This record gives sequence, C-alpha cells and structure tokens, in this order.
Amino acid sequence: MMDFKEAEEYLGRRARFGIKPGLERIRLLLSLLGDPQLEFPSIHITGTNGKTSTARMVASILGVGGRKVGRYTSPHLQSVTERICVDGRPVTEREFASLLERVIPAVEESDARTGDPLTYFEVTTAMAFLHFARRKVDVGVIEVGLGGRWDATNLLMSQVQVITGVAFDHTAELGDTLERIAFEKAGIIKGGSAVISAVAHPGALKVIAAACKERGSELKLYGRDFQLIYQLTYGVETERIGQVLGIRGLLREYADLFLPLLGEHQGVNAACAVAACEAFAGSPAVLSADEVAAGLRRVTSPGRLEVVSLHPLVLLDGAHNPEGAFRLAQVIRNDLDYEKLVLVLGILEDKDMRRMLKILLPLADTVVFTQSREERAAPARRLARLAREMGYEGVVVEDIGEAVRFARTLASVSDMVCVTGSLYTVGEAREALGLRPE
Repeated sequence: MMDFKEAEEYLGRRARFGIKPGLERIRLLLSLLGDPQLEFPSIHITGTNGKTSTARMVASILGVGGRKVGRYTSPHLQSVTERICVDGRPVTEREFASLLERVIPAVEESDARTGDPLTYFEVTTAMAFLHFARRKVDVGVIEVGLGGRWDATNLLMSQVQVITGVAFDHTAELGDTLERIAFEKAGIIKGGSAVISAVAHPGALKVIAAACKERGSELKLYGRDFQLIYQLTYGVETERIGQVLGIRGLLREYADLFLPLLGEHQGVNAACAVAACEAFAGSPAVLSADEVAAGLRRVTSPGRLEVVSLHPLVLLDGAHNPEGAFRLAQVIRNDLDYEKLVLVLGILEDKDMRRMLKILLPLADTVVFTQSREERAAPARRLARLAREMGYEGVVVEDIGEAVRFARTLASVSDMVCVTGSLYTVGEAREALGLRPE
C-alpha cells in the first residue's frame, strides 16, 4: 500500500511535465475513472486574483445548512492535502495516498494510450473529483488552476460559474491583453448556467457577455445585479480583525455581515461568493440569511492578508503579481496601524518582479530578500540587485524560515512584519511559524 511520502514523490515526478494546454489527457483519465466529475453539482471559480478566497467563502456558506461540500483549490501552502477538502477539512495523508493509488492505473493507461504524460495538476484534479463522487458531496466548489478554457477542471458541468476579475498574469499562457485573458477565463461558462462576475474592464466584460449570450447563460454583474452597500474595517487594535459588510445580493439584502478577512477586495469577493451561493440555491427558502452570515463569519483564507500575530503585527499575504501587490499595499496603508514595516519578500522568477518591487518597496523601513524552495523562485540576491537598481537597499537571507525569524528580531511590539511575494513564500513562512495546514 502506498504511503504519503511515496504519493508526494510520485506527484513530484509528474511536476516536471509542467503546464500543458488541452483537455484530451484529462478527458481520457476521467473517462477511465467513470467520469466522477459528473456525479455532483458544482460551482466553478476562475479569475486572476481572489479565486481561492472566494471558493473558501462559497464552501463555508453552503456548508452551514448541513450540505456536504467538497472544495478543490490550488496551489497549496504547506501540504498537498489542503487542495482536496470535504466540509472544510483536508483529506488525511492516508486518504490522499489511497486516492492516488486508486488513480495510478488509469494514469498509466492514459499515458500509454496518448504518449503524452498527465501533469501533476491533472492527476490531483482527477483525485479530487473521484473523492467528491465517492463521498457523495451535495456540491463541489472547484477553483480553476490556470485560465479556464483548457484547464483540467473544465470537464465539470457546473451550474454556476464565477469570474472574480481579470488582470495581467500568466501572459505567456493566457495572452497579453485583458480581452484575450477574459476569453480564456470565459471558457468555463456552460450552457444555461448562471455566471457571477466582478470584471469591470469594458473590453474584458464585453468578451464575457458575448460568451454568456452565445451559450444562453445568465450574467450577473457586481455593481449592477448585486453589490456591496457598505464596508467598515475593524482595526487590528480592536483584536477583532476583519470587516463588517452590507451586501445587496440576488435574492435579498444582508446587513452587518462580519467577514474576518482584511482588504477592500475581500469585500467584493464576499459579494461574489454570496451571489454565487444564491444563484446555486435559486430561492430564498433554500438559502437563509442566517446561513450566509454564519458562513462568512467562520471563513478563513490562509496566506491571504492573514494576521498571525498582533505584537508585533505579522501579516502573511501571497500577493504574486502587480495587482495583488497593489491590493496588499492598499491594506498596509489604509487598514493597519504600526510604527515600522519589516518586509520579507520572495517572488517567483516568471512574475513581473520590477513592478511588484516598485509597489512594495516604498512601504518598507527594512527589506529582507528571500527565496522559497520552489524551482521558479527568483534568487534572493537577484531581487536585492533589482531593488538596488531602483534605489532601495535590503538584507539577503535566503532561507525563508531564517528570514522570518530575523525579521521578527528587527520588529518591536508596535512594528509590523509582512511576508509576501508568492504563495510559496507564505507557505514556507507558515511552516516556519508552526502554523497547521488548513
């Protein structure tokens, strides 16, 4: 019987196949497994930023009323088991290994038939679908890995699709205009479904609206069909971190919803999540206001503006592109009280490092450059060199655990340490801080 370490090693060997467009491989694999993705209703979520937080909100809300909810998100922060959850709990290491063992014969057969090996993400996607079918979930909340049209998750026949927003990221794979990126994300739209979106860019929105019209789907837009009525942020000094929201949904208005997450954008994500749950429920009788309130109140989103300490304030945020960095900067400037900021920064090499540095470096009193174990991580010394070219100095501490510990020694109780730059950086920081995977 396969153990968890062997499962990790097997998937690790698959990682070398990278990202490959096309649905032929995953279609054959799922067919060999009996098409488990068709055995449960689903909500499918894409968008440049905010996918995971929105997925976690949707799953939390729908789980309140006794529904069994499967949630599939990526990437993971600390353990691959985080990707596959039922009722908010990741699969155990033993369950994960058993699932992979069940899937491997079909994986090997698919590889032999196509001569085109399945990727890490394609295999874990099949595992998630199989697990949700076996557990007979009432709904699967599924996050797209990359884009949408050619993503391995796109063999779902989802009832509701969410497109949180469109910005520049993964331009090599998705295109270098917002319209082209929107076209890829609109690829998840299914015929006769409900589409929830907070996309504001006129060109991108035109592409999404055209896809909805072509497929006979109903587009519900943030700011037109649902919206935030008000948004009040609690300061960290209250020790009740988060915000209070008023939301006009598709079915009713909600007052004084507490969301224990920071950031104006999380309020918009919450409005999208509520609208998605309402569209899935279809009627106020099926989804109560109390379920929505309780679901948002208990939601967590590790590594997304996550406060893990108050004295000093320690903030973990997986901002991994310029838009994410801009949102983080807004929160640091507007929502948090501190005297000095120690920034721990580790970015992936395939990201727009220069623009991210331009946004984040002016905020910091001290910068610690670091790098994750991920093979795409930019060397810490290269980040420091780029920063120096822009007129900023910093310290290089290559190991993330050591970087976090060093940053905390520099911070007084009234200062802030912010760890950011990628989800891989934040995952290793959580590990170094002794936080459990969620």
